Amino acid sequence: MPLITLERVTKIYPPYFRALHNISLSIEPGEFVLLTGPTGAGKTTLLKLIYREEEPTDGEIFWEGLPYSSLSYNDFLKIRRRMGIIFQDLKLLEDLSVYENIKLSLDLAEINLPKKRAKVIIYDYLERFDLSLKANKKVKFLSGGEKQKVGFIRAIIKDPDYIIADEPTGNIDPLSIKEILSILKELNQKGKTVLLATHDPIIIQQVEAKEIHLHKGELIPKC
Repeated sequence: MPLITLERVTKIYPPYFRALHNISLSIEPGEFVLLTGPTGAGKTTLLKLIYREEEPTDGEIFWEGLPYSSLSYNDFLKIRRRMGIIFQDLKLLEDLSVYENIKLSLDLAEINLPKKRAKVIIYDYLERFDLSLKANKKVKFLSGGEKQKVGFIRAIIKDPDYIIADEPTGNIDPLSIKEILSILKELNQKGKTVLLATHDPIIIQQVEAKEIHLHKGELIPKC
């Protein structure tokens, strides 16, 4: 059974902007999926529908065969806790430190690790991205690229079953991009489902994955 299914999904923003039109697709458990297309193609809207920040104007979305419309807020909250979401707009808490932002992800997922163990795991990721010396720095004082790396760590620190990444490499240095892709591949090899939205041709070339291509809100078959 597919993990996620979209059936004839359309999303219109008032007064009349059609972000997505008649989208039907499925994502299997454990797949690595690239969601590609130029800026404005509808990639972010599609991801928001999947993690339910937005609702479709028409059509239906299913999670493991269950329609979203039948899932209560609390039901879907349980699913969201198993997701690691890298938001394009990051949604970091600017007045908290790097460490506090990441630790909060563990707390919200109700992962009750011993304090010392949590610190070891967090610092391991910070070191991988050359951020360990900035652990206690408030996020608002970081560069754009540094914030993106913190957003990535925050999403994957809780070892999610499903990773949804919206343009996670836009302002990041090449070495960190390589590290991000390496981690996503590692997670996928462990059976995690990965959905990565990007318009970067270098990223597309470096990842062997099922590709879903959008253009002006519609699915375009890849030749």
